[in-house]
Amino acid sequence: MANDALVPTIDAFRVPLDNTTDIAGLERLVKEGALRTDDVIAVTGKTEGWQPGETSRLDADQAIRRFLLDRGSRPASTIDQVPMVFTTGGIGILTPHVVVYTRTYAEPSNDSAGRLAMGVARSELIRPEWMATTRIVEANAGAVRRAASDAGIDPSAIEYVVGKAYYPSRQDFADARAAGHFIPENDDRALFRKASGAAGLGVAVAADGLPMPAAEEVGTRFDLWSAKVAVSANEWEPVGGAGPQTQLMAFGNKVGAGGRLRVGHAAMTDTLDVDALTRALQRAGLDVGPGPLSPEHRARVVAVYVKFGFPVEGRLRGRRQITENPQYGNQVKAALGGMFASVLQDNLVWISASATHQGPAGGGTVAAVVDVT
Repeated sequence: MANDALVPTIDAFRVPLDNTTDIAGLERLVKEGALRTDDVIAVTGKTEGWQPGETSRLDADQAIRRFLLDRGSRPASTIDQVPMVFTTGGIGILTPHVVVYTRTYAEPSNDSAGRLAMGVARSELIRPEWMATTRIVEANAGAVRRAASDAGIDPSAIEYVVGKAYYPSRQDFADARAAGHFIPENDDRALFRKASGAAGLGVAVAADGLPMPAAEEVGTRFDLWSAKVAVSANEWEPVGGAGPQTQLMAFGNKVGAGGRLRVGHAAMTDTLDVDALTRALQRAGLDVGPGPLSPEHRARVVAVYVKFGFPVEGRLRGRRQITENPQYGNQVKAALGGMFASVLQDNLVWISASATHQGPAGGGTVAAVVDVT
């Protein structure tokens, strides 16, 4: 086949981490000829941190960027733009790991259901004062559209978006107020909901066709949501790029794309809805039923993403939860890790807490990338 008939082809490599800055598994892939570092376009990861003040996300990000720089030919400015989305909470039976995504060119698939297309983007630099307006949603929606364009798909064809949103610090807000910007006072939880929720609504606007919500609905009106998103929020960390931005990777299935992968998603109605994983796997193209996966199906799962919210008014299916326990969030994450790992028969699961406008209130979203060849 002539070179001009080759098409973008996404592949993915899942690698467990023995420590926060472990790159040994990636080194092995390079030595085996399976991975070319210059082909890497995005990385997701579950890191081992579980308490305030830890730096596992930053440590893993910097270690992998250094690996890509040392083992490839791209300049640091290019590697800085590679989205890397790490979530902490390597607790319970969850194992820290990364999934590295590459883009190469190969013959198109004749699969009528399509194969994985993936694009990446960063938002424009985000200002703290935007948190009081819809500008923050608009910035995130714009990044979603650019990621879809990079994937070669229409935003409506997006199956799932994984990302990290900017969460302004108290000092950021103080500086903005000192410069004359009006920003209402909010507690930390409300600010987090606005930052994370603005990303969820950005996906809903760009990919689902949701009309632009009002500023006061961001982080508060939970009947507005998308099932196609897992984006968390953190204060800006020096993780590449010019400054505080939302970084995104958009997944979709495109007819005529190359490769072996496909992606599927599902809404999770609440934190007991483990069947959402089965629905996501089926949508991705695996013919699975309820219950633990067979060894053959398990071998086809390349990545699993889970974004979950906490019970509404502290009740799960009508039963009280001890949400005042400061460890409640980590305990729920560990419980979900066990639930999903029992179905997958594998504990390499990316799980992120505090879904806002990302799945129904008290629920969340699930996505799976699978090998369908």
